[in-house]
Amino acid sequence: MTTAEHRWKLLLTLLCAALAAGVGPASGAADTATEEGSRTLALREALALGIQRNLDLRLQEIAVPLSREEVRVGEARFDPVLQAGADTRTDKTPSAAASANGADTTRTTGADAGVGKVFETGLESRVALETFRFSSNSPNLGLDPSYRTFLVLDLTQPLLRDRGREVNTAALRESRNGVLQARYRYLDRALRIGEEIELAYYDLAAARQLLAYRIEARGRAEELLEGNREKFAAGVVPITEVQQAETAVAARDEQVVVARQLAERITTRLWDLLEIRRGDPGYARPFATEPLPPAPAGYPELEEALAVALAERPDLRDRLLDIENRDIRVAFARNQALPRLDLVATLGLNGLSGEEREGISSDFEGTYFDSYSRLPDGDGYQWLAGVRLSYPLGNRAAQARLRQSSWDKRQALYGLKRLEGTAEAEVERALVDVRRGLERYQVAERFRALAATTLAQEMERLKEGLTDTFRILTFQDDLTEAHIRKDAALTDCQKGLATLYRAMGKNLERHGIVAELQDKEIDREKL
Repeated sequence: MTTAEHRWKLLLTLLCAALAAGVGPASGAADTATEEGSRTLALREALALGIQRNLDLRLQEIAVPLSREEVRVGEARFDPVLQAGADTRTDKTPSAAASANGADTTRTTGADAGVGKVFETGLESRVALETFRFSSNSPNLGLDPSYRTFLVLDLTQPLLRDRGREVNTAALRESRNGVLQARYRYLDRALRIGEEIELAYYDLAAARQLLAYRIEARGRAEELLEGNREKFAAGVVPITEVQQAETAVAARDEQVVVARQLAERITTRLWDLLEIRRGDPGYARPFATEPLPPAPAGYPELEEALAVALAERPDLRDRLLDIENRDIRVAFARNQALPRLDLVATLGLNGLSGEEREGISSDFEGTYFDSYSRLPDGDGYQWLAGVRLSYPLGNRAAQARLRQSSWDKRQALYGLKRLEGTAEAEVERALVDVRRGLERYQVAERFRALAATTLAQEMERLKEGLTDTFRILTFQDDLTEAHIRKDAALTDCQKGLATLYRAMGKNLERHGIVAELQDKEIDREKL
């Protein structure tokens, strides 16, 4: 078994499992043979296959985990940050003091480790432990080397700009909305691909029926030709009757070719939507469609359809979230136009130890680790409290960004209103196609019945020699065209319904199809 055949069989196995769960066609419909070596491709099966395989939809699906990672990026801003470092420094400064042997030399070796964190309120904090070893040739120092350890807490709380959860979580809330938007865009794309598949399916069903009518009409012309040849051989009719019938057969041969071309072109369009490519075992295997569904007994009226569309369409939900994001940006820009006023505070403890110099005693004599143990004694401490103000003169950039965000929101509102108008127009146009398609179907059915009766009567007259080939061919064409017009009306009606339910956001649900994200982890996560 080739790799392609294995993939195709695996796909069919998965699809059968989906059908058993209520996603695919009715039981047995997929195996109904209509031509030698062919199988019926049910509409629900085609929709399920398209939602599963269509690459345009897979591309849109990837946007969901991408947007989820953006949420993690926003959340990471509030993660603790480990900070650590180590350094050593030597200073040698020329000195005129004889005791210094002409130069003051100091060497400092230090290390620090701490944790910093930004809180959603805007508070910036840092807790750090800093330690140093200091040695010098200066005779004025009582300890050499000396060890000093600091435990420091730094706090900075914005009071105006960057103050509060609303401001500091703005980007995070936008990215969370972005996940929902990506899902709505995925669903909208699924609905539109479903509509394209359904429209192509109805077109193919109509094209296959058209081909059948053309073949049937050619058969009628051949029967008439054979009858005329027999009558001509018997001397009953002139040669022109035979020639006229032969011309009709040739013309109908051309119509059969044109109808077959149309069916093949629509088949390639449907195969493209279902991502069935050359090389797939299913590509060469002929598929038949189900017959066109009967005329609908009922369908949603305008007010009901509009109410559902405005409440359920994923593209409208996407736009609503976009406006929510614009509100977030306006509030953020308004805050950024304020002066920067920060409350700052520092609290620290320090411990000292070292080795006593010869002839000099010190209360802090001890080893390096004694500098740690003396931190709680409080012999050394530091504290700082204050405010810092920063405000650019004119503040033009922040004011411009505030105006920009306000215009941006207005633009989004106009876009939402336009999309609502588009949704309304789509619903109204679809209802026109459904209503007028039904009316045309009813008229075409009456025309078909009359054409069938007229042709039957004229055939009886032909047996009695009371009519000619031209009239028979004309009535045959009338009957064929009546069938075609009836199916065309029914096709337009069904396509109108497909567009109507897609405009309502319900076309996949209508066929029992659920467009689920394949990334189950993403689908389970709660925002």
